[in-house]
Amino acid sequence: MLARYLNRHILFELAPGIVFLAVNYGSGLMWATAAVVVASVFFTVLGVVVERRVPVFPIVTVALVIALGGATLVFQDETFIKMKPTIGKLLFAGALAFGLAMKPNLLARALEGQIYLTGRGWAVLTLRWIACAIAFAALNEFVWRTQDTDTWVAFKVALTPVSIVFYVAITRMTAPAYWDDAAAAGQLR
Repeated sequence: MLARYLNRHILFELAPGIVFLAVNYGSGLMWATAAVVVASVFFTVLGVVVERRVPVFPIVTVALVIALGGATLVFQDETFIKMKPTIGKLLFAGALAFGLAMKPNLLARALEGQIYLTGRGWAVLTLRWIACAIAFAALNEFVWRTQDTDTWVAFKVALTPVSIVFYVAITRMTAPAYWDDAAAAGQLR
């Protein structure tokens, strides 16, 4: 079940980035920004239709793309779109940090039925995801401020699959130590 969820999630996350990369290569950053706004809305709506629920994180992402992509186009200033991954990752980290106070925590709710961890396991996993998100935000800031636009675009597009790989790896490394056998047994019957 986790593999099917991740495959769909990866498709919906990667497709706008691929559109962004292709249009940037052919027409430049401003056209790529317009294209990624349209693609992000399209794939978010498609995700809602396929999943039959409104996913919070993709909705926040598409709102950021619309706001910062729109600002990029209106002001003809690429700084806004370049800051989007930083702001998105920091909002994600902040939401996870806030979610630690919830019972069950926000990450446990988001991955409900996908993996089964103890309460301590969810807290450890959440802290690891927060650290990863903050590291990716810092890395984006470094790259967009020190590299040319085409290099940043390639980095930005690569950031999504790399992030997913890191989050899955962190989850797999955390799970064995904090597996909730009782919950898993109850769900697998």
